[in-house]
Amino acid sequence: MEYLVGIYARLSVEHGNAKDNSIQNQIRLAKQWLEEQNAKLAQKKVRCESLSEKQKEEEICVADRCRLQDIYVDSGCSGTTFRRPQFQRMLEDAQEGKINCIVCKDASRIGRDYLRTGEYLEKIFPLMGVRVVCVSDGYDSGREMPGSLAGNLKNLMNEWYAKDIGRRVRLVKQQKKAQGCYLGSRAPYGWQIIYCDGRRGLEKDPPAYEVIKQMAQRRQQGMSYRQIAGWLEQNGVNTPEHYRRTGEVYRFEYGEKQRQTWEASGVRRILLSHTRGDYHTT
Repeated sequence: MEYLVGIYARLSVEHGNAKDNSIQNQIRLAKQWLEEQNAKLAQKKVRCESLSEKQKEEEICVADRCRLQDIYVDSGCSGTTFRRPQFQRMLEDAQEGKINCIVCKDASRIGRDYLRTGEYLEKIFPLMGVRVVCVSDGYDSGREMPGSLAGNLKNLMNEWYAKDIGRRVRLVKQQKKAQGCYLGSRAPYGWQIIYCDGRRGLEKDPPAYEVIKQMAQRRQQGMSYRQIAGWLEQNGVNTPEHYRRTGEVYRFEYGEKQRQTWEASGVRRILLSHTRGDYHTT
């Protein structure tokens, strides 16, 4: 059978700088698959030529030839809608018989709505007699054994659903961060969590923030992180973990032992975050 191939590539605006998903890379992967299929065809022809007529009858010597017909590219188009210009043109070409095989990088190129995409893969394309290949997903509707298509498609969609949920969670976090919301489970040393106008933010915790200011001052004076940690110990300053549990910035008696001690790495982490301004305030 000869497959008339249409390569489909899509890149949304927010992923414009993603190298792995670039239009060029998507097309390259699809063409590479095409070349591999035709190479297998050539090898099969050579092998079959050496067989007797009886052996040829026993072994299937007809391989699928793939011929590239067109490339459809939707650049800057979201995968949440299927009213994309080139996607619609591809569907029209499939209905007219101009193509009968669609090759794309992965199922998410067809669409980001996993339910609608599953409908296309499971119902619409099969009814149109169109073979679909999602290269990176390892999915090929033309290579599935009868009865196994539904199971393999279900596994693909379940895996994609999990990835899609993760993507949505990341987008929500990015939006909240852009709005100035603090996303950490607990406040960093020197700060406390507050809620203002429905947003979860940070404000300075005066007693602990004063300690950070003193640490920063000594760092500017040339003290090393290790020396600052020693200075904190000598002056009875509780570690962040101890302060979080008790609310006490200083030990009542300087000679009192505490389970945690200040480490140079902890001092460095606090001061670097302080100088970079890592935390959003409300």
